[in-house]
Amino acid sequence: MKLSPRFLTLLILVLSALPVAALERPESKDVAQNYLLFCGGCHGDAGRGVPHKVPVLNGSMGRYLKVDGGREFLMRVPGVANSQLSDGALTAVINLCIDKFADGGRGTDFKPYTVAEVTAARRHPLLSVSRTRRELLLKAGVSEAEITENY
Repeated sequence: MKLSPRFLTLLILVLSALPVAALERPESKDVAQNYLLFCGGCHGDAGRGVPHKVPVLNGSMGRYLKVDGGREFLMRVPGVANSQLSDGALTAVINLCIDKFADGGRGTDFKPYTVAEVTAARRHPLLSVSRTRRELLLKAGVSEAEITENY
């Protein structure tokens, strides 16, 4: 059966006019639960990660916050930038992770992440994650040996 070009055009117009239901985000109102659901499966509840596969969070997040570009890095890594969480829920999870995993390294001048900065940052995910991670950790004083072993 061959459809005429006029019929196809009309069909496209009708289908494009139909309301599309907004996708429901499978997130919780509980920030800790969102961490477990969207991050903890790989990073683990204790933020230990899996060496050479999933970066450690526990004790390392504060290191990034001490160097230029580190704050942005934490918002732009693929798991964060591409998360299914809404911008607001993701912001809450990032701030929870800082509280839980910065190991006192966030400093007294730390300002919690805002929804606006997370929204903007996730539009520009990192393309060279490993290289950027290594450069930031070296700037933070982490030895090459520790980076090789744990990251």
